[in-house]
Amino acid sequence: MRAAVYDAPGLPLRIAELPDPRPGPGQAMIRVSACGVCGSDLHATTPEGDLARRGAVLGHEVTGKIVEIGPDPVGDWAVGDRVYVIPIGSCGRCPTCQLDRPEECPDQLTFGALGPDEPDGAYAEYLAVSLSDLLAVPEGVSMEVAALCEPLATGLMCVRQAQLEIGDRVLILGAGPIGLAATIWARFFGARRVVVSERVEHRRELAVRLGATDTVDASPSTDVASQFAELTGAEPDVVIEAVGRPGMLNAAIAAVRPQGKVVTGGVCMEPDSFDHLLAYSKEPQVRTARVYTKAENQFILEMIAAGRIDPSPMISHRIGLDELPAAFEALRTPTDQCKVMVMP
Repeated sequence: MRAAVYDAPGLPLRIAELPDPRPGPGQAMIRVSACGVCGSDLHATTPEGDLARRGAVLGHEVTGKIVEIGPDPVGDWAVGDRVYVIPIGSCGRCPTCQLDRPEECPDQLTFGALGPDEPDGAYAEYLAVSLSDLLAVPEGVSMEVAALCEPLATGLMCVRQAQLEIGDRVLILGAGPIGLAATIWARFFGARRVVVSERVEHRRELAVRLGATDTVDASPSTDVASQFAELTGAEPDVVIEAVGRPGMLNAAIAAVRPQGKVVTGGVCMEPDSFDHLLAYSKEPQVRTARVYTKAENQFILEMIAAGRIDPSPMISHRIGLDELPAAFEALRTPTDQCKVMVMP
């Protein structure tokens, strides 16, 4: 099969011929239909992050069609089924997997090569995955839109961790896919105002299309917290940090109201610090968002199918494998890109 291989920080991905993966017990092999380029892939391939496995295939936001099922299958799956793959990498056999809670599996081995032991991901023509991590793509939902389920689940997880209340004022730092997904869910679950700060004008426009009531240009000269107060008349009840850069956690703590909630949705790949005296004076609740549930992913697919949410504006580019190396590097300094969807 053809795949995009990661060699080392500072080097672009390269297209190579690799052996087709084989499905093991309880697994399926899928023909990849669409795979989104995730910010975690970009962070993990920087000299600062440097988490991705050398010589590996990245990519974990994936949909496809089952082309082969391995021995000892679980679930009612068949060749030809259209599926979305939750990138959890559960075993499918333990008690929590049997209860359909793969996110609690003690033997998780997520695919996507973002760690030294993770198997290869989906910047490729084929992928072997656990059958217990599959969800059916509803009829009428395109495969590329269904592949948005992963960033949508991360945004939903952030809003869930914030314990959002109806009428809350929410500040979202960053309008990449995670920030935009959090924007969708914050409005869906009753936020009165959702203000999104972002440097890239195109992404600010997207935020409004996806439910933001206001946006702020997050250029270095902008005091985002002051702009939020001017727009809404108060400090934010909730701040969702969706940038994942040093200093952003401290900015979120500085912006939130006293005893407000801060959720870290962006994954900072470097050690970071924050002002303890500032946090002491604010008494914020700071929560991290690590893993979404299978139930949340199912809910998202159902909301897309029912027309309750439309995340399709997040897809800015659809590309083939040959275009991926250049597009991957371009995303490190985005202009008009948001979610780039690879369609092998």
